[in-house]
Amino acid sequence: MKKKILLMNDLIVGGGVEKLMYDLVMAWHEKYDITVMSYRYDDRFYDIYPSDVKYLSESVPREYKSNPFVHVLSSINRRIYGATIVRRIEKMGFDVMLCMKDGGTMWSGLKYNIPVKYAWNHTDYNSHYYTLSTFGSAEAEVEAMQQYKNIVCVSQDIKKGVCDVIGDPGNLIVKYNPINVENILEKAKEPVVDIDSLDLPKDAQPVRFVSVGRLNEQKGYTFLIEACKALEDEGYNFEVIVVGAQEEWGEETRRIDEAMRRTGAKKIKFIGGRSNSYKYMAIADWFISTSIYEGYSLVSQEAAVLDVPLMLTDCSGVRELLGDSEYGIVMPINVVGIYKSMKRVLDNPELREYYKNKIMERKSIITYQERIREIEKLIEG
Repeated sequence: MKKKILLMNDLIVGGGVEKLMYDLVMAWHEKYDITVMSYRYDDRFYDIYPSDVKYLSESVPREYKSNPFVHVLSSINRRIYGATIVRRIEKMGFDVMLCMKDGGTMWSGLKYNIPVKYAWNHTDYNSHYYTLSTFGSAEAEVEAMQQYKNIVCVSQDIKKGVCDVIGDPGNLIVKYNPINVENILEKAKEPVVDIDSLDLPKDAQPVRFVSVGRLNEQKGYTFLIEACKALEDEGYNFEVIVVGAQEEWGEETRRIDEAMRRTGAKKIKFIGGRSNSYKYMAIADWFISTSIYEGYSLVSQEAAVLDVPLMLTDCSGVRELLGDSEYGIVMPINVVGIYKSMKRVLDNPELREYYKNKIMERKSIITYQERIREIEKLIEG
């Protein structure tokens, strides 16, 4: 009999957490009986995941109908569904739950009676302690964490942040996210056809910085816009390409648009979300991340796999990858620090080759099968 595993998350499609969930499922779906459950129903699941993986949602889709009778029935249906989902999960007889996200997702996972439960924590509480509103107090969050067999922190900095801010629940472990190296290398071969500067003669090519991430305040894109404008005013030949989709919630897209209008920056381009971000990383002279906080950035490790030199703001996990700017450039988390770091590499083009060689040395710590096996040991117990 295959072990029955439930992977629980709020979203099906999103950022690094959703990519982690997908990679685990793809590694295990033939070995285990896997069900994925998200908070909201998302029919994109069936386009993404293999047919042998089952899908549930914690809530039924809302019905936006003008007919009041339909609206009432829809409301009743949602309440019945919410009241019965716990019992349905119990009847399905799962052996292990993997709760893929901290905060509200981890809190929601408490209600399911599954023999062995693990929860992931991706957030540096020293930089972004956001879960107080979910649990009400640090003590309550510690008690919630203790109801899981382990809390899996994705970097040493994440583990330290939990201990510093809410205290040590006694069951924290560190497991680095697996990086599917072969998949990245294969997808990076696809040609890029929507970046005009690639058609310029070689001696006119700008120094190309590429950043990848959702349009979220966390990513610090308004800092990057300000830094770009300052360099643009000084006449440097460069461009910044940002690959990332707009989020359904939040005001970051509005803030980015306002910053672009206010500064008049021309050399930074937000090209939206792309199904294959790796081909854009592959054409970069530098991968740049200006995040205000992170867990242990998946996309930065993916860029390292492609031998692209890295410029990363000093978030959690960054020094675990780059050391003290030994394997890439660690930048202060502010406009001036980002500006000075970009200016430094523009003034010293030889740094690109130097840090390309250094990240080629460092990428040996970025593994797939080894990291998958480390997480699999939790399931095998």
